[in-house]
Order: sequence, then C-alpha cells, then structure tokens
Amino acid sequence: MAAHNKVQSEWYTTICGECTYTLPVRYQELAPIGQGAFGAVIRATDRETGQKVAIKKILRPFQTSTHAKRTYRELKLLIRLNHQDADVVQLYNVFTPEKKLNDFKTLYLVFNFLDYNLNQIIKRSKPLSEDHIRLIIYSILRGLKFIHSAGIMHRDLKPANIGIDRELNVAILDFGLSRVISDDYQTGYVATRWWRAPEIFLNWERYDEKLDIWSVGCMMAELIVRRPIFRGQNHIDQLHKIMDITGTPDTKTIDEICAGEARSYISRMKPIPKQDFNQLFGYKYNATINTPIAGVSPEGVDLLDRLLSFDHRQRPTAEQALAHPFLHVHHNPKDEPTLEPTVDEHQDAVHTIEEWRSIIWQIVEEFIPPSWSNNDHSDNS
Repeated sequence: MAAHNKVQSEWYTTICGECTYTLPVRYQELAPIGQGAFGAVIRATDRETGQKVAIKKILRPFQTSTHAKRTYRELKLLIRLNHQDADVVQLYNVFTPEKKLNDFKTLYLVFNFLDYNLNQIIKRSKPLSEDHIRLIIYSILRGLKFIHSAGIMHRDLKPANIGIDRELNVAILDFGLSRVISDDYQTGYVATRWWRAPEIFLNWERYDEKLDIWSVGCMMAELIVRRPIFRGQNHIDQLHKIMDITGTPDTKTIDEICAGEARSYISRMKPIPKQDFNQLFGYKYNATINTPIAGVSPEGVDLLDRLLSFDHRQRPTAEQALAHPFLHVHHNPKDEPTLEPTVDEHQDAVHTIEEWRSIIWQIVEEFIPPSWSNNDHSDNS
C-alpha cells in the first residue's frame, strides 16, 4: 500500500522550482526538470535505493471532473503498462501526503529517471549517426508495440516525451493524454501541433493508434534534419506544412478520410506534388568525402516514407514497422513484449469529482511498487 503512513512514515515540505512539494524523507537532493499545464517534475535521489528518480506532482488533480478523469486515466494506464523492459517509463511509487480520503487533493508519481529527453539530444551540436537514429526509432516503435498491444493510444508523442539515458536506452514518457482505443468518437485535442497526425485536422473525432505512428515519423525526420519538419503556426498552416512535403491526397482518399469542411477545403486546393523523400532525408555527402555526413540509407528513407503516409490506413502498425529492413539489426519479435488489451470499466464513465477522488484514492492505497524498483542504481549519477 502507498497511502500516507502505510509505507511512508516521515515527510517534509520544500520548494523546488516553482512548486511546493511534500515528500517522504527518502527522496532528497531535489532539482527541477520541468513543468506543464498538468504536472511539475523534479529529479530526486531515493535514499533507500541509491538511485535517481523523477517525481511528478499532478497539478490540480481534482479541480474539475475532467481533471479528475484525466488523472485517473494517466495513473491507471501507467500501472497497466508498468514493465521492466518495454521502452516505457516505469512507475516506481505512488503516494499522497494526505491522511484521509476527504482531505485527498495531492498526488505524486515516482518514475525511473532518464538523463535527457530526445529534444535535448536533437539540439546538441553533434549530429546523430544513422546507427543511433536506427536504435532510437527501433526503441520508440518497440515501446509503441507494447502500448498499442494493450489497446492504448499515447496521443502526445513528441521529442520532449521520449526519455533517453547515456546508454541510449529509451522510454516513452507522459501518459497524461493517453486513453484506451475504442470505436467511439475521440476527443479532438491531442498532441502538440507539430507532431500531430493529419487525420486529427481532417476527421476531428475519428482516429486510431496510427496517429502515434505519424508522430514517430515526425521524430525520425527530426533526428535526420535536426529540426521539426512540420512547423505550422495554426491548424490550417499545419495542414499546409504537411501537404507541402507529402503532397495533397487524391480525390478518392479525400472522400474516404476527410470529414465535412476539411473535405471541401482540400478538394478546392490546387494539387501539391509529393516531395522526393530521398532528397530530403537521404544520404548527404560533401565534395571531398565519399562517406555520408548526414541522412539515412534508402531503407531508412523508405521506412520514413511509410511512417509519414498522409492516409493513416497506409501507415504500418508498430509491429509491422519493427519488421522493416531498416530495423532488422535490432528486430527480435521474441524480445518485444506485448500485453493483452486493456478493459477499463471507468474509461468512458461519468463520475462526480468526489467519486473520482474515491476511485483514485483506492488505486493509491492498493499500489504495490514493482520489485525491480528497488534495484540499486547508485552508479547512475
């Protein structure tokens, strides 16, 4: 159990960055990592295990029933996806400093710590080699295969949500926008715009896990050219930035994948030809060296072309992408974990704030830290 005094016995309150934290004394040496609309994250050292961890404070988890449902989804999916070797962030601990359900207003999640995120890696002065790009994309797709096998969409994949350590071990982070895949209409607003799949603009409430595949393609292209490739200023501009590279879809595809106003808008556009992906992302040479100084092989270009198919139906699944020749050096189906599809009785439930509070309190009470979270990683400094 992980309630106030079931595991944690001594607490302290401190300020780190812009937030106040009330933590078990086992977590020391705090340093801010970042803060978003829904959570603030700090680094800490777990004195009981010697390892560095990341602690996320959920901001205003019960401000509204929507906030509470989002908190529930994130916590439930993190527990469902908790695995020692799946290229997905690992949930080590869950706690609240509040002693009683009626006082419950604060929630903390403790994860394995990764030194960097992919955004920081891309911004380094030294370009990544093709082998590094291959390994990173393989690892992200391996994590996605695991997530999608459970019937879960991430919905917010971007470089800042890909953790990476000094040995290039990768973990998919931040499941705050994730949800179980269903045939029902989906929530329209997902993903940071530059990594958002075109079907979100074209068919606002009908999409599936292939939107995550598009985001992987965006990140692969970004690893190659070292900048986001679709930098739209708004929804319409984003769609234009995408079609400037992928070209406009044909009439049949427009009719099949676009809804309402989007169908009319694209149908009226002057056709845009697809750009040559090999020129954009293939090997680059300088005048004196016969070995590539940037870009990826024709096999890498082919994988990227498939990941960035404008029509989501033409994109590979994560499992299919892992079997692509570009990734064959890493691909091993026996070492790519999967899960049974998730069934969640509260996925589309409508509850009051107090009902969500009670449901989440029970999850926190029943949480058992995974056995591997106690491994000593004190050399990871």
